[in-house]
Amino acid sequence: MATGLMRFAATLVLLVSALGTTTLLADEAGRVFNDTLPNGKPGPSMVVVPAGHFQLGDHSSTGNHNERPLTPITFAKAFAIGRFEVSFADWQHYADATATALPDNEGWGLSALRPVIHVSWLQAVAYSQWLSKVTGHRYRLPTEAEWEYAARAGSTEVYWWGDQLDSPETRPRAHCRGCATSRLIQSKTERTGQFAANAFGLYDTAGNVWEWTASRFASPFDGSEQAVASLLDKSPRAVRGGAWNSGPTYLRSSQRDIKQPQHRDYALGFRLMRELP
Repeated sequence: MATGLMRFAATLVLLVSALGTTTLLADEAGRVFNDTLPNGKPGPSMVVVPAGHFQLGDHSSTGNHNERPLTPITFAKAFAIGRFEVSFADWQHYADATATALPDNEGWGLSALRPVIHVSWLQAVAYSQWLSKVTGHRYRLPTEAEWEYAARAGSTEVYWWGDQLDSPETRPRAHCRGCATSRLIQSKTERTGQFAANAFGLYDTAGNVWEWTASRFASPFDGSEQAVASLLDKSPRAVRGGAWNSGPTYLRSSQRDIKQPQHRDYALGFRLMRELP
């Protein structure tokens, strides 16, 4: 019996080596991976979030009118989403491959480690389309519902960590004006991944930079989202998460704001979603 089990284990190891963990573990919640770019460098770091359901919107009855009523949303299958906001280093690969100029980094040091800024919705979509082409996998901006589901990570509270900001100077929870972050970064973005991750393993879903979504802005949310984003569609888009120059109230998980798709500024970036087989 022991010999048979050992042979089975050896066969399984060979099978894993032959097929690769991406195939076998495609739907494993919490799995972190990077797709490889043509230059051999890793693409953006992604994490698998589980299938499930939640209620999108303001659970506390203290949010804005466009965050109500609560809307039940179900995800029948797992998907992957960026662990971090797309960085200048991520964008550099795209810029090099397509002869596209790097966005303005405001002259902030260590910019490769900071989230890319001064990127319009149109540019973010173009980046996701390029990444899809070179990796052979479907990347896009997350819809509002996908974004909030991933950002909440099971929480129904005001912030993903609770109902209070509760951000001590020794261990701030996020980067915003009023979040007790270091004075050295009070007038700029912080490097990605410097604060605690939520329960799904995502960083900076509250603060640092606002994040584009694929969704047209509907007030209130009406469920008419489209995952397929067309560059010809110039409708205003929903942005989420708050930023380094936002007050704490803008970091709420249900907070919604609106931007024109051509808009760019120093507090606006994005993270990506990747569909799984």
